[in-house]
Parts: sequence; structure tokens; C-alpha cells
Amino acid sequence: MIALSLLLALAPQDPHPYAVEYYTPPEGEVVEVGGIAFLDDSDVLVSTRRGRVWWVANALAEDPADAQWSIFAEGLHEGLGLNVVDGRIYLLQRGELSELIDHDGDRVCDEVRTITQDWGMSGNYHEFAFGLPVDADGNFYVSLNLGFWSPEWWHGMSKARHRGWILKVSPDGEVSPVASGVRSPCGLGLSSSGELFSTDNQGDWMASSPIFHVQQGDFFGHPASLRWTEEFLASGRIPSSTEPPTRERTDAAVWLPYAWSRSTGNLVEDATGGRFGPFGGQMFVAELTNGLVLRVQMEEVEGVYQGAAFRFRDEIGSVVRVAFAPDGRTLMCGMTNRGWGGRAPGHGLARLRWNGETPFDMERVSLRPDGFEIEFTKELAPSAMVAATGIEAELYDYNWWWDYGSPQQRFQALEVGDVALLADQRTLRVELTGLEVGRVVRLSLPGMRSADGEELLRDSFHYTIRRMPGAGPSAARVAKRVEPPAPKATGSEGWLHLTWGDPFDRWQANGWRLADAKLDPADRRRLLTSEGNGALVNDQASGDFVSRQEFGDCEFSFRFLLPEGGDSGLYFQDRYELQLVDDPGQCAGVVGVKGPRARDAYRGAGQWHQVTGRFFAPRFDGDGRKTRDARFESVAIDGVTVLGAAEAGGPTGGGAAGEVARGPLRFQGQAGLACIGDVRIRPLDPEVGEGRPLLEQEALDAWQDTAAGARIQAPAIETDAFRLRLRGRVEGDCQAALRLIDADGGVTPVVLAGPAGEDRLGSLPGAPQRADLVPAGTAFELVLETEAAPGGSRLRLWLNGVELSSVDLDAVRPAGGGVELVRAGAEGRLRLEALELLDG
Repeated sequence: MIALSLLLALAPQDPHPYAVEYYTPPEGEVVEVGGIAFLDDSDVLVSTRRGRVWWVANALAEDPADAQWSIFAEGLHEGLGLNVVDGRIYLLQRGELSELIDHDGDRVCDEVRTITQDWGMSGNYHEFAFGLPVDADGNFYVSLNLGFWSPEWWHGMSKARHRGWILKVSPDGEVSPVASGVRSPCGLGLSSSGELFSTDNQGDWMASSPIFHVQQGDFFGHPASLRWTEEFLASGRIPSSTEPPTRERTDAAVWLPYAWSRSTGNLVEDATGGRFGPFGGQMFVAELTNGLVLRVQMEEVEGVYQGAAFRFRDEIGSVVRVAFAPDGRTLMCGMTNRGWGGRAPGHGLARLRWNGETPFDMERVSLRPDGFEIEFTKELAPSAMVAATGIEAELYDYNWWWDYGSPQQRFQALEVGDVALLADQRTLRVELTGLEVGRVVRLSLPGMRSADGEELLRDSFHYTIRRMPGAGPSAARVAKRVEPPAPKATGSEGWLHLTWGDPFDRWQANGWRLADAKLDPADRRRLLTSEGNGALVNDQASGDFVSRQEFGDCEFSFRFLLPEGGDSGLYFQDRYELQLVDDPGQCAGVVGVKGPRARDAYRGAGQWHQVTGRFFAPRFDGDGRKTRDARFESVAIDGVTVLGAAEAGGPTGGGAAGEVARGPLRFQGQAGLACIGDVRIRPLDPEVGEGRPLLEQEALDAWQDTAAGARIQAPAIETDAFRLRLRGRVEGDCQAALRLIDADGGVTPVVLAGPAGEDRLGSLPGAPQRADLVPAGTAFELVLETEAAPGGSRLRLWLNGVELSSVDLDAVRPAGGGVELVRAGAEGRLRLEALELLDG
């Protein structure tokens, strides 16, 4: 096997002035980095989400393959913060701050000493603890994630003390709250002047990804944490998750645009004295979803911090931690994305090293009452004044509400006035009309070149305005309080999640298996697999993955990853292929019909991509003649539209013969290697019609709050053949069933909610469902139909418009019988919106 370091050495030299170099952990090890701290000028410690701390010796060797890895500590609880203070090693675990002690100097931890456990932890999977900067007085800083619970998984809740807070821990372990109102505050950082900054991740009450300047008593906007304030503790109330609190908010110093940052990690100031290039005093920010490092330049205006965000270095991996090495020219990057999503590689350790060549870039910007002064790293070419005529600027802001994030709102183009090049030939003064406090400015400088002809490395920035110079304080916020949206669906209404729970339940899977998968670094045309559940893999390319259900018109979503040369495809109705191939000129095109129009959406081998779109089945008249071709609409890769519309005049190559109104999905598995995951379908077929209530809503509401074993029975149904519709949603660990009772007392149960791993929603006798087709908290529609069959009855079941089962039973004829709802457990809740007898 060829070592990764050798492959990197043989690869073309990275032309970027900040080269990315990857370390090679011990074979078979998955290093999901949560903390990075240097011990001395060459050795670094790396803590991981898997409870280990690695000692990486010789980490600054010219060849990263020369670093030596050994386990310093293990058996810990998710180390997402690490620091070394005066030679002493401190680790932030999920539930405590610890000192790791090596008594005999053999580079193996002998003792884990608890400094404090003085914060709450309920056991929710998302209750992370992040850190661990240390100030000049030896105080540690910790930020605590909210828990995410059913039914709305994205609604942060503070069920344990100080969840949603930033805390200070003194050297002797005394914990004191600093600021509240954070959601998922993955990164903290101290400036060289001792100012504390925190990042957060977009979600409820967080419009995008902010960087907050943290001061004592600040509240940053998420209401859940207020539960632990004196006001709420005294009253025993719990803050509303949908009504905005009255507490005054502190706005972000910088809002990072969503296109650049979806999951922000920590941040670290460049205090290297120019050894890392021309950006001294600025913050470098980890970003894991897009796999990059951002640059943020702060300035103090009218007593508050605000500033500009720039892209710095792309295509690194799922960077969640950054730390400067003692040599000053190296920025260490720790990666992880398990459960969080992100760019490959999804784990491991890398470094950015400056090659000493100054890039032509915007070095810093300064807000003026009438615009900006933009200082470049090099003198501008005379033609820059011509290019300046193409400057574009606009304002935008966000909504502050309980919805999941906010699109950029209230766009306003700014009028560009005079543009002047100052005497130093490096500073451009741009006048803008219409600047406002409580807004973000996006400014673009296309076509700029340096005096030596170099193109501008990054031509845009986003600047957050909290204050205007000379204008004094302002109450305006970038995240504007607006009327709350109507109660939100989860976004999964009407969808079937065909690979959740048991991913093989709804599929015929010849040659596919469940595993974690990534590219083989020794041969990028191959896949390395290990035990896990991250992907469905055909690593032997031996067969297809075919749905047991048939579909007509539908909206679709799925994820895929290909090795170099990988080749697969998704056939709709087993006939029309949406191509999945390691070629940006073909990927997500319809074979033989139309190729993708955007060729930069597919980012290459080894990267996970999400494909979304709509498919419409062919149409036929009463005599079976086709009246309209099958067609695809709005096909996108990672949100970038690659196919507006394409009609298929007939089955594409490799598809089944003939054309039909409904058919299965088929992922091709014999043409090449591929990984798929999270396959979802939302039928777009007509509604099932009107109905009349069997039980009034008041009765349904009363039943759902009853204890275990409670029953409620609808009036008798007077016909043998009937159609029944139930609409509702399952919340929490609920167990419930609908029972069809015939006139003789015979019972046929239909599972509505059951324990994980057992019969799930839609299970019938002899036809169990083991896939989690509808997530908890998401509305579903279940339709049952009975009809006479030889020797008894046939019972058919549809879920969200897709027929799942058809079973023959001895008797299901409720004439004189009825329908009954039964709860089997006291946990959770089944919210029912309707139980109806359908017409026809």
C-alpha cells in the first residue's frame, strides 16, 4: 500500500500560498478531532470525540508523515476542548473539566483529576461542551450546547443547568456564568488583548452563523437558556420555544454568510508577528460543512466590535478546530463530521503552511461614514480604477425568530459613488450611499489586479454594521425581530424516508451493505469500508438496489458519493436514468436526453453530494396510448440547479422495456462503485378525497393525554368494504395501535407507533414495517381499505400516498364492529388530527 504522504508528495505542488498538508494517523484509526494544543515547539496533543487524546510527536516536521502518533489517554467522554497551561494538560469532557496527569513522564496519562463538574447534563445526544481558551488569570472558558429533542429536533432546549450558556471556570474549579442565549456554540477564542469571542451555528433563533463578542451578562438571543436566570427560576416557568423573549439582545460582531459557513468551529487570532502572512491580528475561523477556513477582521467602532468576513482557504475537510503552532507559519486544522455533515475528509489532522509568498488579497477594510477604505496586500495596477467601475455593493439583514435560520432578507442595492486610489497605491476608498446600522454589506471588487498583474485572490467581503463612525449608539440589530411564522412543519411532511431505521426493509439489495466508507488514499478508484452505518455501499459492484414500492409522480432527495471513475445511476420507474458518474459534465444528467447545465455543482470523487428534484411519470389515455412523456424538473446537486427540465421520450439505456404509470426506484450497482444514503420520496399523486369524522377532535385530544392502556372506540361501521384515513404525528417514545374489530370480536391491529427495532408505523399482521418511514414529530397520513376476497377480506395500507402492504385475512369486516385506538405505553404522545371514513 502506498502511504498517503507519498501520494501527496507525488501530487502536483499546491500553488496556493497556504498549502494544505495532511497527517497520517495510525492505520485503522479514526481521529475525530475535538481539541488541539501544543506541548512544546514540536509535539502536539489532539483530543477526539471518541474519548482519546493522541500525542503527536515531531508534528512540525517538513514531511507530516514523519510525525509519530501514540495514545496519551483513552476512555474519556468526548473531548471537545483541550489546552496546555504551564506544562499542565487540561481536557474538557462532556460532563467535566479535567486535568490529565502523566506522573512518570512516559507519555501515558496516569491520572484524570476532576477540576469541576458544575453544570448540567441530561444525556441528550447533543449536549456537547466546547472550549477551552484560558485567560491571563488562568480562568477557563466553556460553552454548553442545548439539547435537541422530539418532536422538532432542531428546537434547542435547556433541560439541564446552564445549557445554552458560556461559563468561566477559575483555576480552582469555581464555575460562574458569563453569558446566555447561545444554541450550538462550537467555538471559543481569546484575542491577544484578552477579549472573548464565541461562534454559533445557524438554527432556531440563530439566523445564520454568528461570531459574538462575549461580555459579562450578555444575552445572544436563544430563549432556552433563560430557564436558569433568577427571573425564571423564581417563577418556575420555562421559556417559550416559539415566542421571542423580552430580554435585550446583544447582536453578533460578525454574521457569516450561510453560503460560506453552515457549521462554524472555533476561532484563533493571528498573533504570529507576520510569520503567517499579512493578516496579523485577524481571526481564522474553522468551518466544517463547507470544509474551509475563513478570515475575520474586527475593528472597534463607537465602543463595539464589528467587522468583515473573507474566505481564506477552501477544500480542506470538515474543519472544526484550528490552532497556531509555535513556529507561527503553521495553522493546525482538526476535522470531524460524524453526525454533523461536512466536506471530506471527515476526520483527521491537517495543517496550513505559509510558503512566504504574499498573495494579492484584501488585507483589511475600515468602515467610514460614507463607505469603506480597502487596503490590499500589494500595490494596485493602474487598470484597477477601470475595474473599479464594476464594484457592486448591497445591504441585507436577517429575521430573528424560532424558525430554522433565516434567508438573507430585505436586499437593497447601494449606489457606488467616487472611488479613489490613495497615495500608497494600496488603499482604495469607495464611497457608498445608503449605509445603515443593523445591516450587513456585501461588497464585490471583480477584475482587480495588482501592479505585477496578479488577480485578486478573493474579490468580496461581508461587513456587519453595528455602529456607524461618529453616529453613537444604536438599538438596530442585524437579526430583526419579526412576527413569528406559523407553527412550522418539520420539513418532512409527506415524505417517506426509505433508508432510515432498517435500510433494507423497503429494498431488494443484491450486493449492497451498510458500512462507513471513504476513498482508499492508496487507490482513489477504490473504497475503504469499516463497520458503521454511514452509507449503503456496493463495494463489489455486484447488483442493483431496488425499491419494493412503486412510485408515480414524486419529489426526491438522496445522497451519494463516488470514487474516481465511479459509475451508477438512479432509474425512476426502473426505466429513466438520472446519471451518477464521476464526471461533472454528465453527473445528474438524464442519459441520452440532456446533460447538466452547471458543471461545478459536482465537486468530485470522495465528496458526499445531495441530489434533489421532481419526477413526473408518463401519462396515458383511456386506451393506454401515451399522451405525455416522462420528465424531470428542478434537479439540483447541493442546492445548485443542474437540470431545469428534461423529457424522456422512452426508457433510457439499461431501463426496463415499455412504459407504465408507476414503477420502482432502482440504483444501478453493476456499472461501478458507489455509496448512497438518506433516500427520500414524496409522492405528488392526487389527494385521496373527502371524508367524514369517525371521532370528533375533542375526543381525539382527550385520548392522546391518557395513561397506558387507554382505549377509545369509534362508532360502528356499517359496511364490509370501507376506506379509512388517519392523520397524526408521533412524539417521543410512544406505543400505540389502531385496531379493526369485526362483529364477532375479531381484531386486526395496525401499528401506529412502536419501539425502535420492532414493528413501526404501518405494520400489519404478516407484513411488518421495520424502516422509520416517517420521523418522529412529522405529520403522516395513513389510509386503510378493505375489500372482499375469497375466504375473507383483503386489507390494503397506504402511507403518505404510497401503498406499503396488501394482506389477505380471514375476516376484517367491521359491519357491526368498529375501530379502536389503544395506547400501550405511558411515554410519548400520538397527536391525532383526524380519524375519518372516506367517501367511495
